[in-house]
Order: sequence, then C-alpha cells, then structure tokens
Amino acid sequence: MATHRNKLLALLTPEDFGLLEPNLQAISLGLRKSLEKPNKRIEAVYFPESGFASVVAIQSSKTEVEVGLIGREGMTGVAVVLGNHRSPHATYIQAAGTGQCIPADDLRRALRASLSLRDLLTKFALALGVQTTHTAICNAKARLAGC
Repeated sequence: MATHRNKLLALLTPEDFGLLEPNLQAISLGLRKSLEKPNKRIEAVYFPESGFASVVAIQSSKTEVEVGLIGREGMTGVAVVLGNHRSPHATYIQAAGTGQCIPADDLRRALRASLSLRDLLTKFALALGVQTTHTAICNAKARLAGC
C-alpha cells in the first residue's frame, strides 16, 4: 500500500484501504470550495492532504462562527460516519490544497463492510466533536484586545 499524506488514510489496514481505494479520487481543493452546506445532503466525503477546511456554524441571524478545522489529520462528512446524511454546519476550504474524495454512498457501504474502518472513523468523529466543543468554549470566553 502506498504512503498517504492524509493521516486517516495512512492508518487504514490494507483491507480497509482496499474497500475505499476503487472509489477514491484525487482532487484539487480550491479556496472557498464548498464541501458541505448546512442541512443539505452530503454527497461526498473529503480527506485533505494539504490545505484545510473550516467547519462553520451559521446562526439564524446569518452570523458565521468557525467551530472546527479539518486538515490532513482528518476528513469531512463525519455526519455520514455517524449514520446521518446532513450536517447543520457549512464546511469549506479555508486554505487551498489537495485531497482524496469519495462519494458518501460508497463510504457508507465500506463502513457497513468493516468494523475496524467504522471504529477508526468514529474515533475521528469524536475528536472533531471535542475540538468543536473547545472552540465554542474559547469563542465564548475570549476577548480580543482593542475590540
């Protein structure tokens, strides 16, 4: 198996990577490329290799608050891993880069086929949830000087 620049893909067993590989596509991730729209069906999941994506909560007043970052350590589409089809948040590329993309339905099939794949990606989903919680705490408590 080749070495992968995305750390989640690099952690996969050859068998688990084999479940994803036929459906992975190398992709350029341009600045501000939308990866997920709030409450819309997630059609594809991205594994960044360079650059990073912002996870943004959008309030009813249309105010946007960044609540998470996803770089080469992770993936978008954690709602898919957790059994859902959509997220309440927007996710878009904040720093351009490259990555691997897989259709969400193909990832769902692979997750059903492999407990070890499901376990690894679920652990990442938990880590992203913890990051989101800590970002919210910082946003609530932090004060910028001069503001």
